[in-house]
Amino acid sequence: MSQPPAGALTATPIGLAPGVAREAAGQDAAKYGSSNPVVKKLLDRWTAILRREIGEVHGTVIDVGSGEGLCLDRLLLAGATSAGRPLPDDVRLAGVEYRADKASVAGRLPRLDMTIGDAGMLPFPDRSADLVLCTEVLEHLPTVAPAVAELARITAGRCVVSVPWEPWFRLGNLGRGKNIGRFGNDPEHVQWFNRSRLRRTLAPYFGEVRVVSAFPWLVAVARP
Repeated sequence: MSQPPAGALTATPIGLAPGVAREAAGQDAAKYGSSNPVVKKLLDRWTAILRREIGEVHGTVIDVGSGEGLCLDRLLLAGATSAGRPLPDDVRLAGVEYRADKASVAGRLPRLDMTIGDAGMLPFPDRSADLVLCTEVLEHLPTVAPAVAELARITAGRCVVSVPWEPWFRLGNLGRGKNIGRFGNDPEHVQWFNRSRLRRTLAPYFGEVRVVSAFPWLVAVARP
């Protein structure tokens, strides 16, 4: 019988926030396929900043909260190849996603080994990833600390986290007439982050945390 990864016995499953649909395939495609020129420009700038902060990639890369894999595709697969920096052959890509329908879509990406799992109980050994990615995940979680603890546990090199930058993200939604009844807040966003809160969230679990802006997102690069 195989043994659970180190740390798994003390991990805490998180699940989905109350009221969030368990099946949401197509949600990510609608976002990344937006025809709004402002949204497209901001997404392109965000992914460019993420690529810059990720830098050289080698070894094992774990993407936590892969969704439909569209962000990972932009960062390390099709998007990076089109930018002239294809993924090296020695890179192993692993992803984990809570919702099975989204994981099924992401699993179609080349070189990506997808697993259905919980952000608070990651199915990977301690210090098993040279690079951990967690983009647009923390704002969806009903509790954040167990997920951050797990990100730190599996990180051997760097962990790159990105979240919406509030209140700017909500104000941007209001400006384009989205989620007006919720003051611009997405129904699935149950946590909010500014620079200081993102740093405070990560700092107890990482030895070094650097936060950069990618308006209307924040990007944090954390090291053990």
